[in-house]
Amino acid sequence: MSRNTRPRRVSWLRVGFLADGVFKLLVASIYVVLLQVMTDFLDAPPWLLVATAALVATSGIAEITFALRSGAGSHTRYLVAYDSGWVIVTFIAALLAFNDVLGAGTFWLAYQLLASPLVAAVFAFGARRAQTD
Repeated sequence: MSRNTRPRRVSWLRVGFLADGVFKLLVASIYVVLLQVMTDFLDAPPWLLVATAALVATSGIAEITFALRSGAGSHTRYLVAYDSGWVIVTFIAALLAFNDVLGAGTFWLAYQLLASPLVAAVFAFGARRAQTD
């Protein structure tokens, strides 16, 4: 008896995309709710934190929409690239901060500010494409 594991894999991918999107919404919410604390901690201007929160939230919403409409494995590489970049930038920013280099928090936010719209566009296009298929 042959057992098809493809549907199960796709559903786990959907859960992964959904969880990543929810995590991004949580991060964006923390940025906004704790705006003053975060700007002080990161030594970054409030406008940068608000802009970053908006774009990270947009990315999260696009991922959630994609998870609900498709969840195709073809988009896993985009999350791996984004999250790998985030980890590397976090490591570099932490090293800079521990060495009292000004702008470490701004550097960390700038990555998210620049990379989040790319991820949002990729996932929004993928969700729209899945809807027309």
